[in-house]
Amino acid sequence: MNSMNDLNKRNIPIPKIHLRPSLFILMIALIIILLTDSVFYYYTKRMLTTELETKLQLIADNVAISIKHSKTGEKYVENLIGQNLRTASVAAKYRLNPDIEQVTDPELAAIRDDLLVDHITLMKRSGDDIIGYKSTDPNEINISTKHWSRDWFQAFNQLFDQRATHVQSGQALPYYWSGPMNTSSSNPQFVDKWGYFYDGATNYIIDPFVHDTFFRKYQQETGVDAVINEMIHGYTDHGAKEITVYNLPIFLKQQEQISSQGYVWFSDRDILFGSYQLKDERDQAYVQAVVDTHERKQFFMTIDGKSYLKMFVPLQLDVPVVISLTADYERIKQSIDQQQANLLILIGTTAIIAILLVVIVVRLSNWYREATAESVQEVYVDHISSLFRSMKEQRHDFNNHVAAIHALVHLKEYEELDRYTKELVGETAALNDVIQINVPSISAIVQAKVIQSIERKINFQHQVANLSRLSLGAIKATDLVRMLSNLIDNAFDAVAASSKGDKEVKLLGRVDKNILVFEIANNGDPILEDNLPHLFKPGYSTKQGDGSHAGLGLSIVKKLVEKYGGTIQVSSIDAETRFTITIPV
Repeated sequence: MNSMNDLNKRNIPIPKIHLRPSLFILMIALIIILLTDSVFYYYTKRMLTTELETKLQLIADNVAISIKHSKTGEKYVENLIGQNLRTASVAAKYRLNPDIEQVTDPELAAIRDDLLVDHITLMKRSGDDIIGYKSTDPNEINISTKHWSRDWFQAFNQLFDQRATHVQSGQALPYYWSGPMNTSSSNPQFVDKWGYFYDGATNYIIDPFVHDTFFRKYQQETGVDAVINEMIHGYTDHGAKEITVYNLPIFLKQQEQISSQGYVWFSDRDILFGSYQLKDERDQAYVQAVVDTHERKQFFMTIDGKSYLKMFVPLQLDVPVVISLTADYERIKQSIDQQQANLLILIGTTAIIAILLVVIVVRLSNWYREATAESVQEVYVDHISSLFRSMKEQRHDFNNHVAAIHALVHLKEYEELDRYTKELVGETAALNDVIQINVPSISAIVQAKVIQSIERKINFQHQVANLSRLSLGAIKATDLVRMLSNLIDNAFDAVAASSKGDKEVKLLGRVDKNILVFEIANNGDPILEDNLPHLFKPGYSTKQGDGSHAGLGLSIVKKLVEKYGGTIQVSSIDAETRFTITIPV
């Protein structure tokens, strides 16, 4: 009894799943997710930036095409203006005195108004120079042209020499040359178009000129600036906040190129087209780098707390040109940041849910393990209690057997002694058969059922062999005991209810090619064939009586067998009813 008390009081450790390793694994998973998120962030940023760069490059290409087309149209319009200026020059020649000294300022002003030009200047030679001698614009009087670009001064001399003008720039017509539209040297606030006429009938060159009012209006409505304005402010968002086409010699402070190359588009303007409000101190250096390398350059800048991407693209037109495109990078940053925030919220929410699930799963697993372990312990305690009780009874019987043998020997009743010892040896062999079952849980259940069979006067035979290499976990062993216990109890009930004289129940167990096989047979009344399909249904029972049988035993056995991927079969004939369990091991 003391052994049983010690067994019941023993604190058997129950294996648990600890929370810390699970959380550690979860933290590793979160770190991996965060690293993946960082990679995704930078990849997305690079992808969106590349997409923006591609859009800006397309805009630059469109501006280049627009410049080429606009220059063709502008050249046509400029030539029309030049032709009109020649017509005005011829008309002025017929109304003016051929001697410049005889021309009066009021007369010149009246002709100007009649011909609808902004001003008229009369130019004459003065030594090795050609100057503006009389003009409706006071700024033009006595202005020297000697140091103008070579095209201009050379064209003037060719006119005075009555030779056909032949220079790289401008518009040449009979007795006439019109310079390209440019900033007025006498009045830099205007960009003008000049015409120069001399046919030898006068001693001066007639120079009517107009401001670029009409020409600039044409440019604004149909030219490059119109295209740029549409790209920035039109219905379609192309991504650019500012487009700037630089006038390289002026912007890069390379004024010597003006005199060496002759004509530049506008001699005092940094910007040819577009606007230049979003400035950065690095602009000039980047423009120079693009000119030197003929490769695209770009950088990020911040103005008034907003981020911008500025790209510089080389264009090769009649002369080298660099265009800069400034894009609002703040939207991309906000988009990426918003996407990143949403992703972090998702990751955080998922992590919290995952942690809660891990905690819940661990606790449920530990509770299940504890409940299972308690169930296993109860099974072991119950069957070991039966085993100890049997051993005590056998010890008591052993003392009686020793006394009986001693008495028979003393009385010299040798025949009776022989019979008595044979019965004793049979009981000992049966006990040895139980002990030799080297799976404790099965050994315990068999011993318990042996005791029950004796009490119920049932011949219980058992043969469980070849289980030495069988390794069963605590849960699987407990479930196996439940299966065998239910089937053996059903067999006992079947033979007890039978009218047959010999009541026999057999238990056979073995391992056959990694398959654990148990067979429980009884010689009770056979099960009707109509009842066989319903045996494993919950609540179905073939037993007759007081209604104490719930009909759950066989359904529980079937669920446990299928839990481990096994099968259960039943066969019933007049001689015996046999249940066969097969479980992979």
